[in-house]
Amino acid sequence: MKILIVSWYFPPVNTIGALRVGKFARFLIERGHDIGVVAGRYWGQPETLPLGVPLARVAYAKSVDVNAPPQRVQRMLSQWRGSGDAQPAPAPATAPEATPPRRSLLNQLSDVYLNATNLPDNRIGWLPWANSAAASLSRDWRPDLIFGSGPPFTAFLACHRLSRRLGTPWIAELRDRWADDPYDTPPAWRGRLNQWLERRILGSAAGLVTVTEPWAEAYRRKYALPVATIYNGYDPLDFDFPDPPPIDREHLVIGYTGGIYPGRRDPTPLFAALHRLGPLGERFRVVFCGTDPGHVLPLADAAGVSRLVEVRSGVPYRQSLEFQRACDILLLMQWNDPREQGNCPGKFFEYLASLRPVLVLGLEDGVPATIVRERQAGFCANDPAQIAAQLEAWLAEKDRLGRVAALPAAARDGLSRTIQFEALEKFLLARSAEAGRRGREL
Repeated sequence: MKILIVSWYFPPVNTIGALRVGKFARFLIERGHDIGVVAGRYWGQPETLPLGVPLARVAYAKSVDVNAPPQRVQRMLSQWRGSGDAQPAPAPATAPEATPPRRSLLNQLSDVYLNATNLPDNRIGWLPWANSAAASLSRDWRPDLIFGSGPPFTAFLACHRLSRRLGTPWIAELRDRWADDPYDTPPAWRGRLNQWLERRILGSAAGLVTVTEPWAEAYRRKYALPVATIYNGYDPLDFDFPDPPPIDREHLVIGYTGGIYPGRRDPTPLFAALHRLGPLGERFRVVFCGTDPGHVLPLADAAGVSRLVEVRSGVPYRQSLEFQRACDILLLMQWNDPREQGNCPGKFFEYLASLRPVLVLGLEDGVPATIVRERQAGFCANDPAQIAAQLEAWLAEKDRLGRVAALPAAARDGLSRTIQFEALEKFLLARSAEAGRRGREL
Protein backbone atom coordinates (compact mmCIF):
# COMPACT_ATOMS: atom_id res chain seq x y z
CA MET A 1 0.00 0.00 0.00
CA LYS A 2 1.14 3.55 -0.74
CA ILE A 3 1.06 5.61 2.47
CA LEU A 4 1.84 9.31 2.76
CA ILE A 5 2.94 10.36 6.27
CA VAL A 6 2.57 14.01 7.27
CA SER A 7 4.26 15.06 10.52
CA TRP A 8 6.13 18.19 11.58
CA TYR A 9 8.45 16.04 13.71
CA PHE A 10 10.58 13.47 11.94
CA PRO A 11 14.19 12.32 12.31
CA PRO A 12 16.82 13.60 12.65
CA VAL A 13 15.20 15.91 15.23
CA ASN A 14 15.45 14.22 18.63
CA THR A 15 11.91 14.35 20.08
CA ILE A 16 9.57 11.61 21.24
CA GLY A 17 7.18 12.47 18.38
CA ALA A 18 9.91 12.14 15.76
CA LEU A 19 11.03 8.88 17.34
CA ARG A 20 7.57 7.31 17.10
CA VAL A 21 6.79 8.53 13.58
CA GLY A 22 10.26 7.79 12.26
CA LYS A 23 10.25 4.23 13.55
CA PHE A 24 6.75 3.66 12.18
CA ALA A 25 7.94 4.83 8.74
CA ARG A 26 10.83 2.37 8.91
CA PHE A 27 8.45 -0.41 10.01
CA LEU A 28 6.15 0.24 7.05
CA ILE A 29 9.04 0.04 4.59
CA GLU A 30 10.22 -3.21 6.16
CA ARG A 31 6.68 -4.59 5.75
CA GLY A 32 6.79 -3.84 2.04
CA HIS A 33 4.72 -0.65 1.93
CA ASP A 34 5.63 2.24 -0.32
CA ILE A 35 5.83 5.42 1.74
CA GLY A 36 6.43 9.12 1.34
CA VAL A 37 6.93 11.62 4.15
CA VAL A 38 6.24 15.34 4.46
CA ALA A 39 8.02 16.79 7.51
CA GLY A 40 9.13 20.09 8.95
CA ARG A 41 12.66 21.43 9.10
CA TYR A 42 14.74 23.76 11.28
CA TRP A 43 13.08 22.53 14.47
CA GLY A 44 15.41 24.38 16.84
CA GLN A 45 16.09 21.14 18.74
CA PRO A 46 18.96 18.62 18.66
CA GLU A 47 19.13 16.68 15.39
CA THR A 48 20.69 13.46 16.65
CA LEU A 49 18.19 10.74 15.71
CA PRO A 50 19.17 8.37 12.91
CA LEU A 51 16.89 8.80 9.90
CA GLY A 52 16.07 5.11 9.51
CA VAL A 53 14.47 5.50 6.04
CA PRO A 54 15.89 6.50 2.64
CA LEU A 55 16.35 10.26 2.47
CA ALA A 56 14.78 10.32 -1.00
CA ARG A 57 11.41 9.39 0.55
CA VAL A 58 11.30 12.46 2.83
CA ALA A 59 10.33 16.00 1.82
CA TYR A 60 11.42 18.47 4.50
CA ALA A 61 9.20 21.51 3.98
CA LYS A 62 10.20 24.94 5.24
CA SER A 63 7.97 27.20 7.33
CA VAL A 64 7.49 30.79 8.41
CA ASP A 65 7.54 31.73 12.09
CA VAL A 66 4.22 33.53 12.51
CA ASN A 67 5.32 34.64 15.99
CA ALA A 68 8.35 36.55 14.74
CA PRO A 69 6.58 39.97 14.51
CA PRO A 70 5.55 40.27 18.18
CA GLN A 71 8.89 38.86 19.29
CA ARG A 72 10.66 41.48 17.18
CA VAL A 73 8.55 44.26 18.70
CA GLN A 74 9.31 43.05 22.22
CA ARG A 75 13.06 42.97 21.50
CA MET A 76 12.94 46.50 20.06
CA LEU A 77 11.07 47.82 23.08
CA SER A 78 13.48 46.09 25.46
CA GLN A 79 16.44 47.66 23.67
CA TRP A 80 14.74 51.07 23.71
CA ARG A 81 14.04 50.84 27.43
CA GLY A 82 17.56 49.65 28.14
CA SER A 83 19.05 52.65 26.33
CA GLY A 84 17.39 55.19 28.67
CA ASP A 85 19.40 56.96 31.35
CA ALA A 86 16.69 56.88 33.99
CA GLN A 87 17.02 54.16 36.59
CA PRO A 88 13.93 52.01 37.18
CA ALA A 89 12.00 52.68 40.35
CA PRO A 90 12.83 50.18 43.12
CA ALA A 91 10.30 47.42 43.65
CA PRO A 92 8.25 47.62 46.84
CA ALA A 93 9.65 45.58 49.72
CA THR A 94 6.49 43.53 50.00
CA ALA A 95 3.44 42.94 47.85
CA PRO A 96 0.06 41.46 48.71
CA GLU A 97 0.21 37.76 47.84
CA ALA A 98 -3.44 37.64 46.81
CA THR A 99 -2.95 40.28 44.10
CA PRO A 100 -1.67 38.80 40.82
CA PRO A 101 0.92 40.87 38.98
CA ARG A 102 -0.54 43.21 36.39
CA ARG A 103 0.38 42.29 32.86
CA SER A 104 1.53 45.02 30.53
CA LEU A 105 -0.59 46.14 27.61
CA LEU A 106 2.08 44.76 25.28
CA ASN A 107 1.82 41.31 26.87
CA GLN A 108 -1.95 41.39 26.63
CA LEU A 109 -1.79 42.37 22.97
CA SER A 110 0.77 39.63 22.38
CA ASP A 111 -1.64 37.07 23.87
CA VAL A 112 -4.42 38.28 21.57
CA TYR A 113 -2.07 37.99 18.58
CA LEU A 114 -0.99 34.47 19.52
CA ASN A 115 -4.55 33.24 20.06
CA ALA A 116 -5.72 34.80 16.79
CA THR A 117 -2.87 33.56 14.59
CA ASN A 118 -1.57 30.32 16.12
CA LEU A 119 -4.48 28.30 14.81
CA PRO A 120 -4.34 25.41 15.36
CA ASP A 121 -0.82 25.96 16.76
CA ASN A 122 2.41 27.87 16.31
CA ARG A 123 3.41 25.75 13.29
CA ILE A 124 0.66 27.17 11.08
CA GLY A 125 3.40 28.93 9.08
CA TRP A 126 4.44 25.46 7.87
CA LEU A 127 1.06 24.74 6.24
CA PRO A 128 1.56 26.34 2.78
CA TRP A 129 4.84 24.52 2.22
CA ALA A 130 3.51 21.25 3.68
CA ASN A 131 0.56 21.50 1.28
CA SER A 132 2.91 22.20 -1.62
CA ALA A 133 5.23 19.30 -0.72
CA ALA A 134 2.30 16.90 -0.35
CA ALA A 135 0.82 18.01 -3.68
CA SER A 136 4.20 17.60 -5.37
CA LEU A 137 4.70 14.10 -3.97
CA SER A 138 1.21 13.00 -4.99
CA ARG A 139 1.51 14.35 -8.54
CA ASP A 140 3.30 11.25 -9.79
CA TRP A 141 2.77 9.02 -6.77
CA ARG A 142 -0.84 8.85 -5.60
CA PRO A 143 -1.13 7.50 -2.04
CA ASP A 144 -3.76 4.96 -1.07
CA LEU A 145 -3.87 6.40 2.45
CA ILE A 146 -2.72 9.57 4.20
CA PHE A 147 -1.47 9.31 7.78
CA GLY A 148 -1.06 12.49 9.82
CA SER A 149 0.58 12.61 13.25
CA GLY A 150 0.27 15.47 15.71
CA PRO A 151 0.94 17.60 17.62
CA PRO A 152 1.52 19.97 16.07
CA PHE A 153 -1.95 19.64 14.59
CA THR A 154 -1.17 21.82 11.59
CA ALA A 155 -0.25 18.47 9.99
CA PHE A 156 -3.94 17.52 10.13
CA LEU A 157 -4.94 20.57 8.11
CA ALA A 158 -2.57 19.48 5.36
CA CYS A 159 -3.96 15.92 5.48
CA HIS A 160 -7.56 17.19 5.38
CA ARG A 161 -6.89 19.35 2.34
CA LEU A 162 -4.99 16.67 0.41
CA SER A 163 -7.62 14.04 1.26
CA ARG A 164 -10.37 16.20 -0.20
CA ARG A 165 -8.34 17.00 -3.32
CA LEU A 166 -7.37 13.39 -4.06
CA GLY A 167 -10.44 11.63 -2.66
CA THR A 168 -8.01 9.57 -0.54
CA PRO A 169 -8.90 8.55 3.05
CA TRP A 170 -6.77 9.89 5.88
CA ILE A 171 -6.06 8.81 9.45
CA ALA A 172 -5.27 11.21 12.32
CA GLU A 173 -2.83 10.08 15.01
CA LEU A 174 -3.24 12.13 18.20
CA ARG A 175 -0.11 11.63 20.27
CA ASP A 176 -1.60 14.23 22.59
CA ARG A 177 -5.00 15.85 22.96
CA TRP A 178 -5.99 18.78 20.78
CA ALA A 179 -8.97 20.89 21.82
CA ASP A 180 -9.39 18.97 25.08
CA ASP A 181 -5.81 19.41 26.28
CA PRO A 182 -5.97 20.43 29.97
CA TYR A 183 -2.42 21.79 29.79
CA ASP A 184 -3.71 24.48 27.41
CA THR A 185 -5.95 27.14 28.97
CA PRO A 186 -6.91 29.60 26.20
CA PRO A 187 -9.56 32.31 26.46
CA ALA A 188 -13.13 31.05 26.15
CA TRP A 189 -13.50 32.31 22.58
CA ARG A 190 -10.33 30.54 21.50
CA GLY A 191 -11.42 27.36 23.28
CA ARG A 192 -14.66 27.36 21.27
CA LEU A 193 -12.70 27.97 18.08
CA ASN A 194 -10.39 25.04 18.91
CA GLN A 195 -13.40 22.76 19.37
CA TRP A 196 -14.96 23.90 16.08
CA LEU A 197 -11.74 23.41 14.12
CA GLU A 198 -11.03 20.02 15.67
CA ARG A 199 -14.52 18.77 14.84
CA ARG A 200 -14.29 20.07 11.28
CA ILE A 201 -10.90 18.49 10.62
CA LEU A 202 -11.10 15.22 12.56
CA GLY A 203 -14.68 14.69 11.44
CA SER A 204 -13.36 14.16 7.91
CA ALA A 205 -10.94 11.40 8.94
CA ALA A 206 -11.57 7.71 8.23
CA GLY A 207 -10.31 6.82 11.70
CA LEU A 208 -8.30 8.05 14.65
CA VAL A 209 -5.27 6.70 16.49
CA THR A 210 -4.22 7.66 20.00
CA VAL A 211 -1.85 6.39 22.66
CA THR A 212 -4.01 5.17 25.57
CA GLU A 213 -7.43 3.59 25.97
CA PRO A 214 -8.95 6.38 28.12
CA TRP A 215 -8.24 8.85 25.33
CA ALA A 216 -9.44 6.41 22.68
CA GLU A 217 -12.75 5.94 24.48
CA ALA A 218 -13.20 9.71 24.77
CA TYR A 219 -12.66 10.14 21.02
CA ARG A 220 -15.05 7.31 20.20
CA ARG A 221 -17.77 9.09 22.17
CA LYS A 222 -16.94 12.43 20.61
CA TYR A 223 -16.73 11.41 16.95
CA ALA A 224 -18.33 7.97 16.53
CA LEU A 225 -15.30 6.98 14.46
CA PRO A 226 -13.11 3.88 14.65
CA VAL A 227 -10.29 4.61 17.11
CA ALA A 228 -7.20 2.49 17.76
CA THR A 229 -5.09 2.54 20.92
CA ILE A 230 -1.42 2.20 20.00
CA TYR A 231 1.11 2.57 22.81
CA ASN A 232 4.40 4.30 22.10
CA GLY A 233 6.19 1.10 23.02
CA TYR A 234 9.93 0.47 22.74
CA ASP A 235 12.24 -0.85 20.04
CA PRO A 236 14.18 -3.96 21.16
CA LEU A 237 16.99 -3.02 18.75
CA ASP A 238 17.60 0.12 20.83
CA PHE A 239 18.42 -2.03 23.84
CA ASP A 240 20.81 -4.53 22.24
CA PHE A 241 23.76 -3.55 24.44
CA PRO A 242 24.95 -5.03 27.73
CA ASP A 243 23.99 -3.40 31.01
CA PRO A 244 26.41 -0.58 31.79
CA PRO A 245 27.89 -0.47 35.30
CA PRO A 246 25.95 1.51 37.89
CA ILE A 247 26.49 5.28 37.76
CA ASP A 248 27.49 5.29 41.44
CA ARG A 249 28.23 2.26 43.59
CA GLU A 250 28.06 4.16 46.89
CA HIS A 251 24.79 6.03 46.30
CA LEU A 252 21.39 4.96 45.03
CA VAL A 253 20.82 6.94 41.83
CA ILE A 254 17.34 7.97 40.72
CA GLY A 255 17.35 9.10 37.08
CA TYR A 256 14.99 11.18 34.97
CA THR A 257 15.24 12.03 31.25
CA GLY A 258 13.60 14.92 29.43
CA GLY A 259 11.76 18.08 30.38
CA ILE A 260 8.96 18.64 32.87
CA TYR A 261 5.88 20.86 33.10
CA PRO A 262 6.40 23.22 36.06
CA GLY A 263 3.61 23.03 38.60
CA ARG A 264 2.08 19.93 37.03
CA ARG A 265 4.78 17.30 36.88
CA ASP A 266 6.46 17.94 40.17
CA PRO A 267 9.40 16.17 41.89
CA THR A 268 8.58 17.83 45.25
CA PRO A 269 7.16 14.63 46.88
CA LEU A 270 10.46 12.86 46.13
CA PHE A 271 12.50 15.78 47.46
CA ALA A 272 10.37 15.87 50.61
CA ALA A 273 10.93 12.13 51.08
CA LEU A 274 14.70 12.58 50.80
CA HIS A 275 14.58 15.38 53.37
CA ARG A 276 12.53 13.14 55.64
CA LEU A 277 15.27 10.48 55.56
CA GLY A 278 17.65 12.80 57.39
CA PRO A 279 21.30 11.62 57.36
CA LEU A 280 20.30 8.52 55.36
CA GLY A 281 19.26 10.85 52.53
CA GLU A 282 22.96 11.50 51.87
CA ARG A 283 23.10 8.02 50.32
CA PHE A 284 20.86 9.13 47.43
CA ARG A 285 21.39 11.12 44.24
CA VAL A 286 18.71 12.35 41.83
CA VAL A 287 20.01 13.02 38.31
CA PHE A 288 17.93 14.91 35.75
CA CYS A 289 19.17 14.56 32.18
CA GLY A 290 18.04 17.12 29.59
CA THR A 291 15.86 19.04 32.06
CA ASP A 292 15.77 22.83 32.53
CA PRO A 293 17.65 23.44 35.81
CA GLY A 294 15.25 26.28 36.63
CA HIS A 295 12.39 23.79 36.78
CA VAL A 296 14.18 21.54 39.30
CA LEU A 297 16.85 23.20 41.42
CA PRO A 298 14.60 25.80 43.13
CA LEU A 299 12.27 22.99 44.25
CA ALA A 300 15.20 20.96 45.55
CA ASP A 301 16.55 24.00 47.37
CA ALA A 302 13.15 24.69 48.96
CA ALA A 303 13.10 21.10 50.26
CA GLY A 304 16.67 21.40 51.56
CA VAL A 305 18.07 18.66 49.31
CA SER A 306 19.76 20.59 46.49
CA ARG A 307 23.10 18.93 47.36
CA LEU A 308 21.52 15.59 46.37
CA VAL A 309 20.29 16.78 42.96
CA GLU A 310 22.23 17.04 39.71
CA VAL A 311 21.02 18.41 36.37
CA ARG A 312 22.86 17.30 33.23
CA SER A 313 22.50 18.57 29.68
CA GLY A 314 20.67 16.51 27.09
CA VAL A 315 22.46 13.72 25.25
CA PRO A 316 21.85 11.79 22.01
CA TYR A 317 19.12 9.18 22.15
CA ARG A 318 21.41 6.15 22.45
CA GLN A 319 23.28 7.73 25.36
CA SER A 320 20.00 8.53 27.12
CA LEU A 321 19.10 4.83 27.01
CA GLU A 322 22.51 3.92 28.43
CA PHE A 323 21.96 6.48 31.19
CA GLN A 324 18.59 4.94 32.05
CA ARG A 325 20.02 1.44 32.32
CA ALA A 326 22.89 2.67 34.49
CA CYS A 327 20.51 4.20 37.06
CA ASP A 328 19.15 2.25 40.00
CA ILE A 329 15.63 3.72 39.81
CA LEU A 330 13.87 5.71 37.08
CA LEU A 331 11.55 8.60 37.93
CA LEU A 332 8.27 9.27 36.11
CA MET A 333 6.18 12.31 37.00
CA GLN A 334 2.55 12.98 36.16
CA TRP A 335 0.14 15.73 37.04
CA ASN A 336 -1.78 14.66 40.15
CA ASP A 337 -5.13 15.67 38.70
CA PRO A 338 -8.01 13.63 37.16
CA ARG A 339 -7.59 15.61 33.94
CA GLU A 340 -4.26 13.82 33.50
CA GLN A 341 -6.11 10.51 33.02
CA GLY A 342 -4.95 8.82 29.83
CA ASN A 343 -1.65 10.66 29.62
CA CYS A 344 1.29 8.28 29.27
CA PRO A 345 4.71 9.75 28.38
CA GLY A 346 6.63 7.94 25.67
CA LYS A 347 9.67 7.62 27.93
CA PHE A 348 7.66 5.33 30.23
CA PHE A 349 8.01 2.43 27.78
CA GLU A 350 11.74 3.05 27.48
CA TYR A 351 11.89 2.87 31.27
CA LEU A 352 10.16 -0.51 31.25
CA ALA A 353 12.42 -1.73 28.45
CA SER A 354 15.43 -0.71 30.56
CA LEU A 355 14.15 -3.12 33.22
CA ARG A 356 14.89 -0.66 36.00
CA PRO A 357 12.23 -0.14 38.71
CA VAL A 358 10.07 2.93 38.10
CA LEU A 359 9.02 5.43 40.77
CA VAL A 360 5.77 7.09 39.63
CA LEU A 361 4.68 10.40 41.16
CA GLY A 362 1.31 11.94 40.38
CA LEU A 363 -2.02 10.40 39.34
CA GLU A 364 -2.19 7.12 41.22
CA ASP A 365 -4.89 5.58 39.01
CA GLY A 366 -3.33 6.86 35.77
CA VAL A 367 -2.14 4.60 32.95
CA PRO A 368 1.56 4.45 33.98
CA ALA A 369 0.75 3.86 37.66
CA THR A 370 -1.73 1.12 36.74
CA ILE A 371 0.78 -0.63 34.46
CA VAL A 372 3.50 -0.41 37.13
CA ARG A 373 1.25 -2.01 39.74
CA GLU A 374 -0.05 -4.71 37.38
CA ARG A 375 3.44 -5.66 36.26
CA GLN A 376 5.13 -5.16 39.63
CA ALA A 377 7.50 -2.78 37.88
CA GLY A 378 8.12 -0.26 40.65
CA PHE A 379 6.25 1.93 43.11
CA CYS A 380 3.56 4.64 42.88
CA ALA A 381 2.90 7.22 45.62
CA ASN A 382 2.70 10.92 46.45
CA ASP A 383 3.01 10.68 50.24
CA PRO A 384 6.62 11.53 51.22
CA ALA A 385 6.48 9.05 54.12
CA GLN A 386 5.54 6.18 51.79
CA ILE A 387 8.15 7.22 49.25
CA ALA A 388 10.81 7.45 51.97
CA ALA A 389 10.01 3.93 53.18
CA GLN A 390 10.33 2.56 49.63
CA LEU A 391 13.62 4.41 49.12
CA GLU A 392 14.98 2.80 52.28
CA ALA A 393 13.97 -0.63 50.99
CA TRP A 394 15.68 -0.02 47.64
CA LEU A 395 18.83 1.25 49.35
CA ALA A 396 18.97 -1.84 51.57
CA GLU A 397 18.63 -4.01 48.46
CA LYS A 398 21.49 -2.16 46.75
CA ASP A 399 23.69 -2.52 49.84
CA ARG A 400 22.91 -6.23 49.96
CA LEU A 401 23.21 -7.06 46.23
CA GLY A 402 25.43 -4.28 44.90
CA ARG A 403 22.57 -2.95 42.77
CA VAL A 404 18.80 -2.75 42.89
CA ALA A 405 17.59 -5.89 41.13
CA ALA A 406 16.42 -5.59 37.52
CA LEU A 407 12.77 -6.08 36.69
CA PRO A 408 11.74 -9.44 35.22
CA ALA A 409 11.60 -9.45 31.41
CA ALA A 410 7.81 -9.95 31.65
CA ALA A 411 7.52 -6.30 32.75
CA ARG A 412 7.85 -5.26 29.10
CA ASP A 413 5.93 -8.12 27.45
CA GLY A 414 3.68 -7.03 24.60
CA LEU A 415 4.97 -3.45 24.61
CA SER A 416 7.52 -3.57 21.80
CA ARG A 417 7.02 -1.15 18.93
CA THR A 418 6.80 -4.09 16.55
CA ILE A 419 3.73 -5.47 18.31
CA GLN A 420 2.18 -2.01 18.58
CA PHE A 421 2.94 -1.14 14.95
CA GLU A 422 1.51 -4.44 13.73
CA ALA A 423 -1.78 -3.43 15.35
CA LEU A 424 -1.54 0.03 13.77
CA GLU A 425 -0.79 -1.45 10.34
CA LYS A 426 -3.84 -3.69 10.65
CA PHE A 427 -5.97 -0.67 11.58
CA LEU A 428 -4.73 1.34 8.59
CA LEU A 429 -5.39 -1.51 6.19
CA ALA A 430 -8.90 -1.97 7.57
CA ARG A 431 -9.72 1.73 7.27
CA SER A 432 -8.37 1.85 3.72
CA ALA A 433 -10.41 -1.19 2.73
CA GLU A 434 -13.53 0.27 4.34
CA ALA A 435 -13.06 3.56 2.48
CA GLY A 436 -12.57 1.66 -0.79
CA ARG A 437 -15.74 -0.37 -0.22
CA ARG A 438 -17.76 2.77 0.45
CA GLY A 439 -16.32 4.40 -2.64
CA ARG A 440 -17.40 1.48 -4.84
CA GLU A 441 -20.90 1.55 -3.34
CA LEU A 442 -21.21 5.23 -4.25
